[in-house]
Amino acid sequence: MMNGAHAATGLLTGTTVASIAQPTPPGIALGALAGAGAALLPDIDHDQSTITKSAGPLTRGAAELLQTLARWTYRRTRLPHDPRASGKTGEHRGLIHTPVFAMLVGAALAGATLASKWVGIVAVYVLTSAALRSLRWSLPGGVRGALHLQRRAAPPLYALLAIAALVYARAVADAGVWLGAIVTLGMIVHSVGDGATNSGIPFVWPLKRSCDRCRGGSGCPGARWDRQHVLPRSLRFPAGAGVEKFVEAGCLVVAAFVAWPTLTSLLASPV
Repeated sequence: MMNGAHAATGLLTGTTVASIAQPTPPGIALGALAGAGAALLPDIDHDQSTITKSAGPLTRGAAELLQTLARWTYRRTRLPHDPRASGKTGEHRGLIHTPVFAMLVGAALAGATLASKWVGIVAVYVLTSAALRSLRWSLPGGVRGALHLQRRAAPPLYALLAIAALVYARAVADAGVWLGAIVTLGMIVHSVGDGATNSGIPFVWPLKRSCDRCRGGSGCPGARWDRQHVLPRSLRFPAGAGVEKFVEAGCLVVAAFVAWPTLTSLLASPV
C-alpha cells in the first residue's frame, strides 16, 4: 500500500483505541494522529518513505540504524530455503514490518513514556508530523491551499502546534501505555495492508515453516522470511492500485463516525 491508505487505516485504528481508552476530544485527536503516524512507521526501512523524511536528521538517522538492524537480523536468522543474503536483502518489508517487531516497539515506547514524559512528547510529535505529511493529500485542494499544506515546512509546523495543544490538554500525559498500544496496532495494520498486496509480509518471523517451493514437504529445511498474504491470489493488488483510494476514503469516513459521539459531547456540555 501507499502512504495515504496506510495513514488512513492507522487513523481509524488510533481513533477506535482512543474512543475506548481516552474518550475525550484531546484523547481522540492524539489517538487519530498517533495511529496515522504509527501506520507509516514500518516504512522507515525505505529511504524515500514519508516517515523517513518526517523529522529531518532524527528520522533519517533512525532509518539508517533500523535498516542496518533489519539486514543484520536477516543474515543471522535466515534458513536454507530463504533467499541468499546480499546487498540490502531483508531491509524493506523485512524485520521492521513483522508483528513481533511492532509489539517490541510498542512495549518499549509504553515503558519509556511512563519513565519520562518527554519521550511521549517527542514520539507524538514525530508521529504527528508524519501523519500530516501524508493526510494533507486527502484533503480537498481548497482546504490544502488555504492552510498552505502543500509547502514542505507546513506539516512540521502544524505538528508543533498540535503537540503544544495536546500537552496543554494533558492528552499526552494521560495516554500512558495506550500510546504504546496504538503504535503497535498501527504498525500491524500497516503490515496487514501490505499483506493484501502482491508483495506480502513475513508475518510468521521468527518461526520456522516449510517454504512455498516445498509445499509443506517433510524434507524442507525451512524458511523464516517467506512472505505471506491476507487475501487469496485473485484479490491481491499492486501497491498504488485504485482500490487504495476507496480504502483511504472508507477509513476516514468510519473514523469520523467513531469519533462523532465524543466530539458532540464536547459541544453539548455546558460552558
